[in-house]
Amino acid sequence: KGIRELADRPRVICKISGIVATAREHWKPEDLAPNINECLEAFGEDRVVFASDWPVCTRRATLRQWVEALKGIVRDRPPAFQRKLFHDNAVRHYALS
Repeated sequence: KGIRELADRPRVICKISGIVATAREHWKPEDLAPNINECLEAFGEDRVVFASDWPVCTRRATLRQWVEALKGIVRDRPPAFQRKLFHDNAVRHYALS
């Protein structure tokens, strides 16, 4: 419910980060997928950004494991969605260009 309430605010974006550091030991991508997918659905493709959470993510995974897990979770989404999540939205929202 809380995620949906935040998503109703058009100026709020969702940073996909921090989930690995708080995951249980020996987590699998499918353990993370429900929460990640809920955020992606609530905020939509234009208001989500990937963040590595490095070095905090290394409490439970390497950076590579975290990135590969997220890529696996979103692999069935269109390439444009994936580009927005991993690059384009950060450039736009953080005025990086």
